[in-house]
Amino acid sequence: MKKYSKSLKYINNYWKKITFYHPKDEKLSIGLPHPFVAPNAEKFKKVQFYWDSYFIILGLIEAQKISLAKGMVDNLIYLFKRFGRIPSGSDFPCLVISQIPFLTSMILEIFYITKNKKWLRKTSIVAESELKNYWMNKEHLVYRNLSRYCDKFLSHEISEHESGWDCTSRFSGKCLDYLPVDLNCCLYKYEKDLSEIYEILNNRKKKNYYLKASEKRKKTIIELMWNEKKGFFFDYNWKLKRQSNFYSLAGFFPLWVKIVTPSQAEKMRENLKKFEQKGGLANTQKHNLFKKFRQWDYPNGWPNLQWIVIKGLLNYKFENDAKRIAKKWLDMVEKVFLNTKKFWEKYDVVKCDVGKEGRYPTQSGFGWTNALFLKIAKELKFI
Repeated sequence: MKKYSKSLKYINNYWKKITFYHPKDEKLSIGLPHPFVAPNAEKFKKVQFYWDSYFIILGLIEAQKISLAKGMVDNLIYLFKRFGRIPSGSDFPCLVISQIPFLTSMILEIFYITKNKKWLRKTSIVAESELKNYWMNKEHLVYRNLSRYCDKFLSHEISEHESGWDCTSRFSGKCLDYLPVDLNCCLYKYEKDLSEIYEILNNRKKKNYYLKASEKRKKTIIELMWNEKKGFFFDYNWKLKRQSNFYSLAGFFPLWVKIVTPSQAEKMRENLKKFEQKGGLANTQKHNLFKKFRQWDYPNGWPNLQWIVIKGLLNYKFENDAKRIAKKWLDMVEKVFLNTKKFWEKYDVVKCDVGKEGRYPTQSGFGWTNALFLKIAKELKFI
């Protein structure tokens, strides 16, 4: 029997259940012009989420569902044109925040397959506008040309939701005071991606502009967030002018965007032991967490962050570490699936069980879990 065959069959059959199409606004739901994959068919049905879309698209591409993947990017483009931002999800309450930005990553994933320069040019205009008019507006851009998460009400709690980490002990309840390492790495990649896009489009001026901007951001990220003694990256409290000392998987984003030296990467690799459990990687350190459990804290591990770390390790040729973590996660997801007949949005990677609930009951389904199970299994040649 093919390895993970039951899980793969479940994933293949589940795409239809979480693919929705509703082009008109309906109550709280924002109408979208193209079909899309939602996280599940229960709590999150009929909603396309921003950062979920990137990880779902990685799986859709592996499943040869290119048209559906492209349509999801076009939906995000539509949302930006309509509202002046890409909301965290396609319902009206989500309009107060966006979500950690992966738009250029999605655009390039699609372009590498379609080679459609006309589409690339059209989407790049929106990407530029999102970067300049949202992530680098006066509310987000607060210190040394780096950005923070920020909602329209300037609320620590709602701003934390913009990170996607809803909720976590990572920001000590004061999200607005931090320059997050994951956000600024994503913005670095955004600028690098735009430089690549404009090279493809033969616009040398813009190519060089974004390349220079990315190098400037990289330098500042390393200066403020790299801790040589600890061999790791931390969020930076711009109000107190000091690094956080809180370990989280966000600290591995510099590996994913490839801004570290080989020696820094080796030091970061040594920090894997702070997170690695029987079922993969826990999101955060074990100690100094809020008493009231936050669902993005230890012992939970979320599929999207498993991928960020695994891909980051592969970027620096740490194949053994990447494969070890990937196998732990795949085996755990399959074990829980065989017990529950479902995939889940997050997992307790210590107990190798369904994730511990936080803001809401742990959801089954699940869009990015299905997608990344397929992506990781294929990328690391487990199937």
